[in-house]
Amino acid sequence: MNLETLDSLLLRARRPLAVASLALCLGGCGEKTPQGSVLMGTFRDVGGFDLTDQQARPVTRETLDGKVWVANFIFTSCNAECLVLSSRFAELQRLFSGEEGLSFVSFSVDPQTDTPDRLNQFAARWQADPARWHFLTGDVAGLDQLIKERFLLPITRDPMEAGKLLSQKLIHTNRFAIVDRSGTVRAYVDGLQPESVSVASQIILGLLKESPSPSNNETSTQTQNGSS
Repeated sequence: MNLETLDSLLLRARRPLAVASLALCLGGCGEKTPQGSVLMGTFRDVGGFDLTDQQARPVTRETLDGKVWVANFIFTSCNAECLVLSSRFAELQRLFSGEEGLSFVSFSVDPQTDTPDRLNQFAARWQADPARWHFLTGDVAGLDQLIKERFLLPITRDPMEAGKLLSQKLIHTNRFAIVDRSGTVRAYVDGLQPESVSVASQIILGLLKESPSPSNNETSTQTQNGSS
């Protein structure tokens, strides 16, 4: 997937937007993005997934149902941007320490290396609360599909595609994806920008005030009951 494809997907997926500062080019490691860039709207439902966290516990979409959650995309051997992204999450965890309705999810983009034990060591570095901050690993193909098709974000391990995305090795996004209580992505925030914590905090506070919409299963059940 190249950047042109990513942008067209975002344009097709979003509904009418309230945009603080529009930046459609979701960058990979090492790529500069406009300061203060944030994209807000109603994007895709994250859909189902079945992954494993740093304590070898299964984590699914249902684990996060009813919560606002923030996702980032990291790998433990990254010595640059991933450290910044994780430090931002640690700060958000501190700021929202008493908020049970909020979770953090760090998806590994190098799941073959990032075993639960390795992720647990990385989580300890950031004093991550395992009840609220999940570091997830799993099947490579499944994770790539989730990131590309549900989060609409770039990732590649193919040298040709990586060249198009202006990277030499492993491309992944520096964006935080902020997900509402119903499991729909509602905002993207550039996690490398100095103001990312304050911007994300404002969005999180707004989503925490919202009531969750009925899930597809609940809506289907209500429709069936109403027609019987």
